[in-house]
Amino acid sequence: MKTFALFLLLLFGCLLLANIMVNDTGYVLIAYENMTFESTLWGLCLIIALLAGAFWVVSGLLRVLFGATSFIYPFTADARQRHARKLSIRGFAEFTHGHWKKAEKLLVQAAEAGETPLLTYLAAARAAHEAGNHDACSDYLRRADHKAPGADLAIGITQTQIQLSAGQLEQALATIKRLHKKEPRHAFVLKLLKQVYCRLNDWQSLAELLPKLKRLKVVDDEEYRRLELQSFEALFEQAANNSRGITSDDERAKPLQRIWNDLSASQRRDPVILYRYTSSLVQLGLEEKAAPVLRENLPKCYSEELILLYGKIRSNDLKRQLLFTESLLKERPNDPDLLLSAGRLALRNELWGKAREYFEASLRFRKRADTYNELGRLLAHLGEHETSNRYFQEGLLLAADTVIDLPSSGKSLQSFNI
Repeated sequence: MKTFALFLLLLFGCLLLANIMVNDTGYVLIAYENMTFESTLWGLCLIIALLAGAFWVVSGLLRVLFGATSFIYPFTADARQRHARKLSIRGFAEFTHGHWKKAEKLLVQAAEAGETPLLTYLAAARAAHEAGNHDACSDYLRRADHKAPGADLAIGITQTQIQLSAGQLEQALATIKRLHKKEPRHAFVLKLLKQVYCRLNDWQSLAELLPKLKRLKVVDDEEYRRLELQSFEALFEQAANNSRGITSDDERAKPLQRIWNDLSASQRRDPVILYRYTSSLVQLGLEEKAAPVLRENLPKCYSEELILLYGKIRSNDLKRQLLFTESLLKERPNDPDLLLSAGRLALRNELWGKAREYFEASLRFRKRADTYNELGRLLAHLGEHETSNRYFQEGLLLAADTVIDLPSSGKSLQSFNI
């Protein structure tokens, strides 16, 4: 209905205009210096309409012409930007598909005329690195720095990642240290610094960095714990290896003691770190130095590994060792590991009856091969060979869960064709 009404209205307008044009054609005179132009009003309107139509057609043809040629060479700034965006999109698509050489070519072309040369040059550098074109990679990083002088952080991070991927660890360390000096609290810079230290096995530097990583929440608690134990285990191992050729006990202990003294109070109370330290002392034959450290810390950070280590130490004061272990039994009378260590120390003190009691008590709470073996050795020494052999067999069966029972028929193994 609306369309029909509009049609009637348009038809009425056309009839009205035709009636006006017939009744009065109008007259137009244009004079300029010695030139004049005369026409009817409606003739002039027709000329103007024809000129406007011709201009519209010509401009349309020109747009089509320039649009077609811009695929080959973009003439205008807008055309160049559009062309660069298309190249950039295609380049990043090739990058994600792993087509490194094609991505490098497209991204470099996009960077030269595009609006974001920094991003495209950095992506081109990564693509060149993956393609093995290391000289071009360095060149693109330099171009990125030239195009965006204030983007040292982004360029440095990309350069560090590329150097890490290429195994250039020393160069990566120099690059990331320079960034860390400028941005000491930047989370990703700290994360990369952590990776470089781990790759270089620079455990001392990593141990010094860890508190900062935890404070700024660069690593979670689980990763912090893993890195902390890994660092100090490696540091104690390195110190022990470097001290093996030293004859003096005091000098041999100094590298380990230096690491221990640099630890925080909470780290010294950590059972795992304490075990790494004292077991390293024992490996170097410094049991006299390990025993007092364990006596001082065991009441505060007791663990199975620590008490078993203390029971194996052979110091010059075995009686004191036994008395200390028995003092711990007052609070932990049912601890099988503590009873095993007490039995070992009683054995060294030649207290045979007490040692037997401790071993048997330990077995009541937990069956373990070590305890069976210790009790078997003790009974063999006391002449109880039958009972001793039984304990040895129990220990062997417990230690080797693949052992099967012998045939009950009494046949010897020689009777089978094996």
